[in-house]
Amino acid sequence: MLHEWLLVHHRTETNYWWFVNKRRLARMLLARHAARRGVVLEAGCGGGLFSSELVRDGWRVISGDLSPAAAHFAHEQGVPEALAFDANAGWPVADASVDAVVMLDMLEHVKDDLGALREVRRVLRPGGVAILTVPAYQFLYSSWDEYNEHFRRYTARGLARTARAAGLEVERSSYWNKISVPAAILLRWRDRLLGTKLKDLEFPPVPNWVNAALIAYGRVECAWLRYLPLPMGLSVWAVLRRNQE
Repeated sequence: MLHEWLLVHHRTETNYWWFVNKRRLARMLLARHAARRGVVLEAGCGGGLFSSELVRDGWRVISGDLSPAAAHFAHEQGVPEALAFDANAGWPVADASVDAVVMLDMLEHVKDDLGALREVRRVLRPGGVAILTVPAYQFLYSSWDEYNEHFRRYTARGLARTARAAGLEVERSSYWNKISVPAAILLRWRDRLLGTKLKDLEFPPVPNWVNAALIAYGRVECAWLRYLPLPMGLSVWAVLRRNQE
């Protein structure tokens, strides 16, 4: 059965500000830190849109997801190599065979995140790079995370510690999406006071002009992050590197 979150993801990711801004950030980090446009593995491809954009950018893309439907979405959008696999197990990708790994809000879904990052290191070529985003701050863990089958939320320091334990070098790391932190805290407090439990999954609807304003804000934040980190944000991102050997 297709999980509801995947359907929401697939129909929302094209224009919704959060998805648009996250893809912009990931493309900027890849452009600045990947040595070349070779083979990229997107682990946790979701609705498949970002994988298809990477194909158009000139990458050879392997799309992977736990859900066969996600792999199907990616294939439908022009990604020739799409497969379903469980990130908690050994990944069906050869050793040292990819130049970059992208994991956008995927690692929190994996029970053994250290094991998954060891697989990232294994499949990367020496000098290869991984681009990750994850949700921030365990104190914000809520019914949203439970419904999305998240095991945890992260701090920048905690993510870096796990990456180093997996044998990866942390090249850069920062928080992201600072503008959403106050609203997230208020919503979590409200839900805890009222005992609210999420019964379905929808991203908060916003008027078109608000969506456009948040996309514009994302451009500004992305430009800032080209040079300087943010001290807080609703997500953490990291650029991880497999050392040359």
